[in-house]
Amino acid sequence: MSRHPQFKYGEDTLTIQKVLDIAHGTLSATISKKARARIIESRKKVDVMAIGNKAVYGINTGFGPLCDTQITPKETNQLQVNLLLSHAVGVGSPIEKKIAKAMMVCKVHSLCKGYSG
Repeated sequence: MSRHPQFKYGEDTLTIQKVLDIAHGTLSATISKKARARIIESRKKVDVMAIGNKAVYGINTGFGPLCDTQITPKETNQLQVNLLLSHAVGVGSPIEKKIAKAMMVCKVHSLCKGYSG
């Protein structure tokens, strides 16, 4: 067990200061068992929606103007890959590593809430 304070993703309140502390390495963070369980439950719900007949935006449909396009269960994995690839572009100089880490801290905390999907 760590002697230093440790932030629990998905459980503790995430403040701007805590984001900065984690990004700078002065506060450690962990994904708790409760958060892991929420992530697993959320994933199970997404899996059920992906194979269902009911259209669920972005899970078994296209995005934006293609929202009425039904995606087959076999195609859902590729849909998610395509979404990532379509957003994997940028212009200008790369962002600083600490900014990227701060962004990832926010994303991990959000996913650990178990609401994704």
